[in-house]
Amino acid sequence: MMQKRIINNLVINGIAVNSIDTSSGIFVGINNVNNWSSCRKNNHGFGSVSNSLVSTNFSLVIDNDVIDTPIENNAVTYMDGRQDINNIEVTEINVNSLDSNAAVSIGDNLLNGWSSHGKRNDGTGRSTGITQNKSNTSIVIDNDLMDCQIYDNLKV
Repeated sequence: MMQKRIINNLVINGIAVNSIDTSSGIFVGINNVNNWSSCRKNNHGFGSVSNSLVSTNFSLVIDNDVIDTPIENNAVTYMDGRQDINNIEVTEINVNSLDSNAAVSIGDNLLNGWSSHGKRNDGTGRSTGITQNKSNTSIVIDNDLMDCQIYDNLKV
């Protein structure tokens, strides 16, 4: 059995985040986060950039596996309990980018058994902020026989 927790007063003037990636988050207050799962295969011809100038690049991704990224998730989760929050004050939260299975949670949250699985092939990875792309070429060849088989058997 969970022990009861109490927040009487929580004041946050501001949170600024450029990027929250997969299965991550900003949690303010009393948050019960249990059994999050993230399995992913990423192929980037050119990686991620932020506040950049990318010019005259050639990116090539060839991903010709016979079987690619088999994922099996058999999570068992159980959460119980209620928390008490008397006062939470958040003036500002500024997030530029949220990825899969990402969260901004404020208050009394029960986040149980979140699951994010996948495969990405990107000629150019993620761009955040002020980014300029000029005269770039990206080619992705992904001719798998089987691609990203996912078996997600979550038991709550």
